[in-house]
Amino acid sequence: MKRRITLEELVALVDGDREFVSVLVKERVIEERDDGFRIEDVDRALATRTLVEELEVNWAGVDIILRLRSELASARRRIAELEGTADDD
Repeated sequence: MKRRITLEELVALVDGDREFVSVLVKERVIEERDDGFRIEDVDRALATRTLVEELEVNWAGVDIILRLRSELASARRRIAELEGTADDD
């Protein structure tokens, strides 16, 4: 089972801003489950905090940026897999 993070741990990571975490859940940036948050949610929360607070990106922009980050990560994993199978030849 993958490790989960509690609400309290996530709030601490975003400098105690419980309201920000609530907004992240409301905006569907992260999803709170019965057993807490996924580690991926921590990454999304921290990235969103930077985008919103430091770069002043609006929520629509955050959605696009996070989606593109995810697609880029998937593409990189796929390329690594293909490069790994190419070495087998």
